Amino acid sequence: MIFWLYSILALFWGILLVDFWRGMKRIPDLESVTPVPYDDQISIIIAAKDEETSIQDTLKSLVDQKDVKVEIVAVNDRSKDQTGHIIEKMAEKHANIHAVHIDNLPSGWLGKNYALNRGAEQASGGYLLFTDADIHFEPRAAARAFTLMKNEELNHLTAAPDLKARSMFLRGLLSYFLFGFGYLKRPWTANQDNRKGGMGVGAFQLITKECYEAIGKHESLRLRPDDDLALGQKVKAAGYKQRLVTALRDLSVEWYTDVPAALRGFEKNAFAGLNYSIPLALFAFFGVLVSQFLPFIFVFLPDVKIQMISLINILLLFCLYVLTTRSFTNYSKWLIAGLPVFALLFVYMLARALLLTWIRGGIEWRGTTYSIKELKHFFQDSEEDKS
Repeated sequence: MIFWLYSILALFWGILLVDFWRGMKRIPDLESVTPVPYDDQISIIIAAKDEETSIQDTLKSLVDQKDVKVEIVAVNDRSKDQTGHIIEKMAEKHANIHAVHIDNLPSGWLGKNYALNRGAEQASGGYLLFTDADIHFEPRAAARAFTLMKNEELNHLTAAPDLKARSMFLRGLLSYFLFGFGYLKRPWTANQDNRKGGMGVGAFQLITKECYEAIGKHESLRLRPDDDLALGQKVKAAGYKQRLVTALRDLSVEWYTDVPAALRGFEKNAFAGLNYSIPLALFAFFGVLVSQFLPFIFVFLPDVKIQMISLINILLLFCLYVLTTRSFTNYSKWLIAGLPVFALLFVYMLARALLLTWIRGGIEWRGTTYSIKELKHFFQDSEEDKS
């Protein structure tokens, strides 16, 4: 039984490896683009809540963009720290920074989505760039992206940044997340000219205002915790031209400061990423244990056939993990040695997030609690609209 199960799994990983290898080749580096100056204005929109430690550096890196004309709409989303004050000071110093303050969140909205929608309403450019309050931009990042957008006549361009991480366990957890995200969402589908798949990365989403308005703006994503991915999928489903690039030298972010912060951050997206489905959540939980942890145990069983098929599974997993890690991060390939540990950590993170969501009856995000019933209902409606 074990031998035949892992034989099927080996076939699955082998097919997936080919799919990954072909798909990753379709994702170009943003740094390979030679920027060309244009007169078009890009409106960069940031939603910031309690980001006093990072917002000033992010705004400064945006002000310092070269070979591109930008305005920056910085939205202070009900911050309780000095974020709003810092934005105001930066706006006084730089004429192209515009401060927007939100004091109250309307019902039926996630805070970040409402802030981005408000920011887009204030934007005057024909191109909108949505980013986060903790992203560092190299001086020509926006210009490279805009040049690529013009060259390929795109409606939407999204970029994956370098994910800074201080510890090996955090790097392992993030790289494992990217590995799982890769085979669940197949991000390279963004670079295929059809209506299937699609991709959006919250760190960098450059979109024409015409396309943004046509897909319903962030209003159509009001209660989507995965607003970035959902936006990209809406663009693709509507037939607009989209591309995903990596920007591991032009964009960087410390997504989480440590593993506990990553666990807390995962709470809001875990159930959304599984389409609010309990059967799918249980399948993911046991699927990871069976397919990505137990082979490292079974390889030590006395049965030679089980040892060999387990070893084949491990080698295929290593190849997939290395391919993903080298494509989307600057981490060492030797992280593969920790794969079974990272798989267990991911299982714990998933179980914790789902249990907390069930106990609370929803998710807590940016100081507000949202019921799972409300989120699931909105998700189902938005998926029906997309189809």
